[in-house]
Amino acid sequence: MNRHERRKQKKNQSKNTFHRKLLLAIQLHTDKKYEDAHNLYNNLLSIDPNNYDVLRHLGILFQDQGDNEKAYNFFLKSIQVNPNGFEALNNLGTVHAKNKNYELAKKCYHRSLEINGNYISSINNLASLYHKLNYPRKALEFSSRALALQPKNPFTRNQHAKALVINSKPEEAIVILKDLNQEFPETDDFKYNLASAYREIGEFEKANFITVEGFNRNYKVLPYFIPYTADKNNKLSNEHLRYYNEQLSLPSLSNDDKVVIAHSLFGYFKNQKNYKKAGEYLNLGNKIQYSMKNFDFDEEEKFFTKIKDLFTKKRVFKINKNIKENIPIFICGMPRSGTTLCEQILSSHSKIDGAGELSYLAETSNINKIIGPTDAEINKFEETLKSDKELKQTRDQYLMYLKSHSDKGVKYICDKMPHNFILIGLIRLIFPESKIIYCKRDPIDNCFSLYSHKFIEMSHQYSYDQKMLAKYYLLHEKLMQFWLKKSGNEIFVLDNEELVNNQESISKKLIKFCDLKWEDQCLEFHKNKRQVRTASIEQVRTPINNKSIGAWRKYETFLKDMVSGLQLS
Repeated sequence: MNRHERRKQKKNQSKNTFHRKLLLAIQLHTDKKYEDAHNLYNNLLSIDPNNYDVLRHLGILFQDQGDNEKAYNFFLKSIQVNPNGFEALNNLGTVHAKNKNYELAKKCYHRSLEINGNYISSINNLASLYHKLNYPRKALEFSSRALALQPKNPFTRNQHAKALVINSKPEEAIVILKDLNQEFPETDDFKYNLASAYREIGEFEKANFITVEGFNRNYKVLPYFIPYTADKNNKLSNEHLRYYNEQLSLPSLSNDDKVVIAHSLFGYFKNQKNYKKAGEYLNLGNKIQYSMKNFDFDEEEKFFTKIKDLFTKKRVFKINKNIKENIPIFICGMPRSGTTLCEQILSSHSKIDGAGELSYLAETSNINKIIGPTDAEINKFEETLKSDKELKQTRDQYLMYLKSHSDKGVKYICDKMPHNFILIGLIRLIFPESKIIYCKRDPIDNCFSLYSHKFIEMSHQYSYDQKMLAKYYLLHEKLMQFWLKKSGNEIFVLDNEELVNNQESISKKLIKFCDLKWEDQCLEFHKNKRQVRTASIEQVRTPINNKSIGAWRKYETFLKDMVSGLQLS
């Protein structure tokens, strides 16, 4: 063997030794022997400071230990070493998602897929992120893509089931989740997802059976605790209460989890009619939630003013033909104003389907999100309004997406995204055949219902601070006065208190507004088995009642800032 061959052999041996040590470090890491893994990773870095795999796995190690800042730095360095490192880009996206920087997370995942279009981790992460942000179409697109690549992967199947649920296909999701529960009977994630799917179609007994069984088996699993405390028939022991109160005081517990615990305890003590305890937990949970991200009221006020300016002058837009079926009914207003009840009544009619809360109008009109859009998004929306071609595309895309929510040619399909009230000008412009229903409610009742509800992520951040909530409600009122003045009888104003007190006469007026003949089943909306995906899921399964009118008075001492803010109007 000559000198050149000996050098080559030595180099290969060194590479093999390095690789074996890396595999050992990864195994130690997998076994949660973090200190040993950390020492071995550092040893490898002393040999090769710019090794992509070592840098990336060190980032994963710190992420697993909850140190996102160090994880971020190592992922960033690994990408600098290898700009095409699709795995590290995916890892960096997970840090952004953890820190609620969702736009950056999306960019990382999509960039990862530009490099490797079949990288299953990035595809699954996008499906999960779009599900979390309530983008049904996108969630289903990526979950279907992942399922095509790995049809037997339980995580992928579970993610696809969750996407099916938010795409109005809960029955298909239940089939998948039942299979997963049979194959993996010890996996809690599959159990509470199945319970959630049952709950959305009104199968409360099946949902509660899974919840109670899971909670009794391990009450420390938070996703069981949430629905368990919501059921009036369930009781918490001193041990349960002690454990969850201790969790609230732990510095290591995430604010997200603390908010969920506090909100669940509010619901529990409300059911127990201990309103003092309930009020304390309500204020605690909302204080923690609002501390995570303040709401920029000034920017939102500027946005509302911009909307008024854009629609002050009449804009003419001609469409080729009015559609005769699958016509949208836009049910809007403040969240918790009775939009779900309205949709339940309407969708009980044989010629109306309900599609729930859809993000399509914002998505297709290029504003992307209706609450807190960026300046760039507002500018894109303005450009859309100026272009007949863009407006036609918005109309056509929206109608195509809406049609997918009905398997029969009904006359109307309801879109009950409450915040579409901001886009009423756009609706009147491009959907002249549509119906617009504005749901309103006593301001304090409405705001208390908002304040006492935990929304997905931080989608309604204004609602967790009493003063901010009151200001936002009054801002909404002013915009609605603008639309009502411009629209006349084109908008049906559905007053929640009037509906509760005069159900039949108001329901008949509602159906007449939609140019339909009355059907008696609209009075029995609670028998409607359609999917419901909002906090009103149980209320709309029971006959109409006045229990929520004035419910805030039980917590009056805890709501002084909200009440005084609303009384300024």
